[in-house]
Amino acid sequence: MKKVLAIAICFFFIGFISCNSGDKSDNSDSVTDEKGNTSNNDQSAAVDKNSKWEQRKAKGDTMALPYKELQAYFPEISGYTKEGGPKGSQMNVPGMGSLSEAEQEYVKGNKNISIKIVDYNAAWQTFQGMTAIYGMGFSTEDDTKKQSHSDLGLKDVYAYQTTYKTEPKSELIIIVNDRFMISLNSDGENSESFLKDVAKQMSLGKLSAL
Repeated sequence: MKKVLAIAICFFFIGFISCNSGDKSDNSDSVTDEKGNTSNNDQSAAVDKNSKWEQRKAKGDTMALPYKELQAYFPEISGYTKEGGPKGSQMNVPGMGSLSEAEQEYVKGNKNISIKIVDYNAAWQTFQGMTAIYGMGFSTEDDTKKQSHSDLGLKDVYAYQTTYKTEPKSELIIIVNDRFMISLNSDGENSESFLKDVAKQMSLGKLSAL
């Protein structure tokens, strides 16, 4: 997960620089094509104003949760024991944003589960495409695995599941409120319902309300 965090931060900085340079070019374009872009700019402004990020920013919620708070969302899984304590880290960049993460491993004999939670609240621009991608409902399938949208029955919660056919493995990626990314991985179970049942024990409703 540290690699994911590092990559995300790199993209975050690149996006920040690109946005700054993009603002300058947009200003010059507006002079040459002011009439043609007026309606599009107004529409974009309306979308941005009503985005999840803008709603949180209006309430003063502009930083990622401390990783210790994320750890409170790890569930107890029947038959499994936690392997060591939860891990976590966070990074705050003054004036630019913050990112935090937490992870927990579970074991049951030769089976194991890993759960990772990332709060990208103030770095949402880096991850904003994920909500659209996982919310599209696309699916793929071949002889080795099946990948598809998974409905957890919660508002502002999108999930995408991978179930392997030739080995006892499954994965579930969940995007909550365009802010939290949760990844669940099972090595030992490939039932399509297994990780969904685990996810439903994580108080996702509370996360989606933030």
